[in-house]
Parts: sequence; structure tokens; C-alpha cells
Amino acid sequence: MPENAQVAILGLNYAGLFIDVAKRLKAPGKVTGVNTGNENVTKQENERIKENRVADRAKLVDGSLLNLSLESRHYDYVLSTFTFHSVSPAINRGRAIQEAVRVMKPNGTLIIVDFGNLQQYRPLLNNLGFQDVRIVPTGINGWWGGPWLKTSVLMARR
Repeated sequence: MPENAQVAILGLNYAGLFIDVAKRLKAPGKVTGVNTGNENVTKQENERIKENRVADRAKLVDGSLLNLSLESRHYDYVLSTFTFHSVSPAINRGRAIQEAVRVMKPNGTLIIVDFGNLQQYRPLLNNLGFQDVRIVPTGINGWWGGPWLKTSVLMARR
């Protein structure tokens, strides 16, 4: 990821990722984390921003995956870790994917790490103009709670 990238993280479910990304960036690069409803997360992440001295390249916003309060066509990378599986029903997961794509630059990259069937997003992403959609299983070490919750990584580029 380039140092000046604009990055959005949808859902702050993986402790540390938000700050790790901020540390890799240099202004004007910035990571914007979207908190999807937990006030404690906002408080904790704001404290981490101060502790790690990344306020010039890290920002938090509260919002919904179904209606992101982020600028359209602005982000080089849109990341989500263990968030999309909790969006229901399935039609809302589709809406969340559309919102993630809306905020991406035309040549941006979407990365979703989650358990469940990430293949369900492939047809929608193809319809939204993505030609390069890869889904890679993380293997046995990426299983959560046993083999029934294996984790995969979806990477999509236009």
C-alpha cells in the first residue's frame, strides 16, 4: 500500500488493524475507520490514535454499512474484517457491498476478510464492473470456532 493512500476500514472489529494501517501511511495518506455502533470502540480507538501519534493520518466516523457517511470515489483501498457476515438479511449485505464500491476510486481495491460464503459477492461485484475478483481461503489456521467457520479473503479490483 502506498504511503499516501486513502484507506477506509468498514467496521472496527479487528483490534489493531486501524492503527497499523495509520502507522504505514504518511500524510496526506489517511485511514478512516467506520465504527458501526459500539461507543467503546470509538473511545478506545481515539485513545490509540493519541498514544500512537497518528492523528494526522487517522480519523474515526460513526455510521452504517448500508449508508456510509464517506465521500464517493475517494478511497484507494476499502477494507473490512469480520463485519459483513453480521449484516442481514442477504439483500443488506449486497447494499453494503454497493456502498463500499461507491466510496472507492475507480481503480481502487476492495478487501473483505470474513467467514462464511464470500462467493455470494462475486456476481454483484462482476455486475459493478469488477473483472478481477479473487477469493482465497486462509487455511486451517484461519478457522474460527472449528471447521464450520473457515475464514477467506476476498480481493476485488476493477
